[in-house]
Amino acid sequence: MIISSGIGSGLDIAGIVQQLVAAEAQPVESRLGLQEVRAQSKLSAFGSLKSALSDLRDKLEVMKSLDTFLARKAVSGNGGVFTAVADTQALPASYSLEVVQLAQTQKLTSGAFTDSAAVVGTGELSVTVGALTSTIDITSENNTLSGIRDAINSAQDNPGIAATIINADSGSYLILTSENSGAAQQITITQSGGDGGLSALEYDPGNGLASLTESIAPQDALIRIDGLDVASSSNTFAGAIQGVTISILQESGGSADQLSVENDEEVTRKTIDDFVESYNELISTFDALTSFDADAELAAPLLGDATIRSIRDQIRRELGTAVFGIEASFSTLRDVGIEAQLDGKLKVNDDELSVVLADDFAKFGQLFANTDGFAVRLFDLADSFLGSDGIIETRTQGLSTTIDGINDDRVALNERLASLETRLLRQFNALDSLLAQLSSTSNFLTQQLDNLPGVTNGNNN
Repeated sequence: MIISSGIGSGLDIAGIVQQLVAAEAQPVESRLGLQEVRAQSKLSAFGSLKSALSDLRDKLEVMKSLDTFLARKAVSGNGGVFTAVADTQALPASYSLEVVQLAQTQKLTSGAFTDSAAVVGTGELSVTVGALTSTIDITSENNTLSGIRDAINSAQDNPGIAATIINADSGSYLILTSENSGAAQQITITQSGGDGGLSALEYDPGNGLASLTESIAPQDALIRIDGLDVASSSNTFAGAIQGVTISILQESGGSADQLSVENDEEVTRKTIDDFVESYNELISTFDALTSFDADAELAAPLLGDATIRSIRDQIRRELGTAVFGIEASFSTLRDVGIEAQLDGKLKVNDDELSVVLADDFAKFGQLFANTDGFAVRLFDLADSFLGSDGIIETRTQGLSTTIDGINDDRVALNERLASLETRLLRQFNALDSLLAQLSSTSNFLTQQLDNLPGVTNGNNN
């Protein structure tokens, strides 16, 4: 049924209904909008708090382990001869270091062949490097110099040897090089079966076979530390000095240079500065989220919130709790020059911290990285706040649920308003129809009365 509103009454029924529905919706929509703004504001605030706490936790993770917190450095007296790096296991000391010889990989050279396509022979090549051996079949399909090179390189059980060809003015030569350096990486090559041509590639000096020429002999690297010889199959020495890795670059030529292991106070100080900066950013976040602007009468989203107050109080309490059991002259942050200011932020006293780092580097690290050290305790606390079942996640989920509930309330409101609009239109249209009927009846009666005998029309003269 099509209803034309306002025919009987002349009223704007659609407009009236819209205004009535809007009047019904306005207070509810305002209330829901205000609730959503507050919930979204708190949700965003907890996101900012979570970000600041995560950054602090990352800084503490570096500090809670001595391996990453207490940096040490190794200084080479001659960087062209050797370099060195130190980890936290290294102890400050100085050493005399001489590079006697570098490690070498063995290299063998064949006799001259016409070119890389020259046929060598068929049979089985047994290629051994150290304790590993590969047996390679050489047939009429790969019996050339280049074919043998490719067969060696592509062998699945290649023992660690690289084959190349040099095309010189005097002919083509097969070059065999061990991939790893060291005296133990000796190459031996023998052949069997076939036409015997592979004997041109045999090399086993211990058994009188020397068809190949040794152009470079395999050897271990050798360094002399404080007069003591240390050998390595490579040019890297790990463990010769505790916590120090030495890389040698060239021989010393009979002279020794100094190797110094030192505490890297600069790196450790940078770690402390990063921690203090991150902590102060967290305090600034606390302040911003709980502030009140008296002039604008505007409160921050988490003003008076018990969760953020609890987090702040717990962190402050941990910072103020002393660390015992490190047998040092200090047990608090204040003792090492890290002071709390009136606004709750930390400030580093450069002079005091420098003295502690210079006098008791290892114990300083324990102040943070011991079982009950500041970094360990604060990391665990921040991690508990940020965990999937932590207090921040719990509040965040609660706020998300609230926002979902507000959206559900909006859907329900829209459904109720749609029903109200339908009901009001039906009622107003029914009233309009009734008025139309009454108007029609009135007009009919008027006409009938005007036609009665003796009734004078007011329009007649």
